[in-house]
Amino acid sequence: MRHKILMTMIEVGFGHKAPALAVSEALQELYPDELQVDVVDFAKVSGALKIDEQCKKSWDFALAFPASARIGYLLVEMAGMNQGYLDAIFKDFVEKGIAYIHDYKPDIVFATHPLCMFVAIKAREALGLDFKVISYVVDPFDGYAWWANLGADMLLVASERSRDRLLKKGILPEKIKIIGFPLNKSFLNIRGDLENLKAELGLEADRPIILVSAGSQGIATVFLYVEMVARLNLPINIITVAGRNAKTKKRMDALAGISAQTKIVSLGFATNMNELMSIADLIVGKAGAATAMESMFLQKPVMFTEWAAYNDRYIINFILDYGIGFYCPNFYAFSKILREIALSDRLEFCRKNLAELNMKPGTNEVAEYLYGQLNRVINS
Repeated sequence: MRHKILMTMIEVGFGHKAPALAVSEALQELYPDELQVDVVDFAKVSGALKIDEQCKKSWDFALAFPASARIGYLLVEMAGMNQGYLDAIFKDFVEKGIAYIHDYKPDIVFATHPLCMFVAIKAREALGLDFKVISYVVDPFDGYAWWANLGADMLLVASERSRDRLLKKGILPEKIKIIGFPLNKSFLNIRGDLENLKAELGLEADRPIILVSAGSQGIATVFLYVEMVARLNLPINIITVAGRNAKTKKRMDALAGISAQTKIVSLGFATNMNELMSIADLIVGKAGAATAMESMFLQKPVMFTEWAAYNDRYIINFILDYGIGFYCPNFYAFSKILREIALSDRLEFCRKNLAELNMKPGTNEVAEYLYGQLNRVINS
């Protein structure tokens, strides 16, 4: 009989889905034919469709209006892990999530979203089952209140900073384990010819390459900054990735040829972000876990121009503390750093610090940990 690991997330952006997919792939590669591993968009697949829609719409709203995300974060921190209000707000999700877990009968529930962890713990209590609930805290340098659920068997975190945040919220040290951030292994497996890619994009040789992206939504103030900096005629290449946002793509298309010195390459949804990041000298966008960790693993300096909730602010604090990137929240700061990069070796300090930091993904380690816990469940 194959043992079952249910991986639960809510697909708000890609930050909760990508780590689950990475660990799922590693489990199936390391332990073929031993496991049934299913990654599910939990609210959606359980039938809590209104909650699912509200979560995803609120995320898009937060990207467009970051103040709303910050207020929401602070309210969550003030309320703490109060199961009463979560029961009330997410009642439909709790009920339908319990029913889904009853039918699935997992040996382990691995959650990469705190609400999914909450529902799994409620399900275990309601059903009287003995499966383990393990979460990966996908905020690499934070551990806000919803993650601090005393009912979890283990909280896996990427850093001491995240661990310390959870300890302050009452999580026992033995329930927190530091393991590198999970990343799909294919991301670091660069198969394309990077020099050919530069030629295909028409990039100017011997000029710094700046990669600007804001996820699949393509919503960010940084694209306005690109429109403005294009007129400064700096000797740089700028690749913009607008995702699925047709309006942003059209705006970036209009910049082609606007400057004799600044080469603008406008892309839409890109399936080769790992290659684009590999050829870049600087990766620019809004603060987010996926962008930050991917950049660190590729040893690329970053520039963050904005942030939504405070968990993203903790990412900015980390890159500034370790000197591996920049925070440029306005056009003056943005243009100043780009001018320095264009006219001097401004990035060398960041590259040196990244090399010393030497951060590595922990995908296999997370998979091996889950497999070890699975054996404990089976043998108990």
